[in-house]
Amino acid sequence: MSSTAAGPWVLEHRLTIRTQTETRPGPRDATTGDRWAEHRSTGLALVACNCGWATGWVPPGDLPSFADLTRDHGGT
Repeated sequence: MSSTAAGPWVLEHRLTIRTQTETRPGPRDATTGDRWAEHRSTGLALVACNCGWATGWVPPGDLPSFADLTRDHGGT
């Protein structure tokens, strides 16, 4: 019985972009008493890569350019 070995595991660069939001309980509905969450943007963003690199929460204008990101982390 022969087995075929798979190739080696490879850590790929995978970029993720997140925008930060704040959340709070909204006002209660006078009729039903239901309460919905309200959300708003903080105006900050974060880029992280599967390799462990991350920008931290910064204004979008302070994020690296797309050209820099693809040069350092590939086109993912």
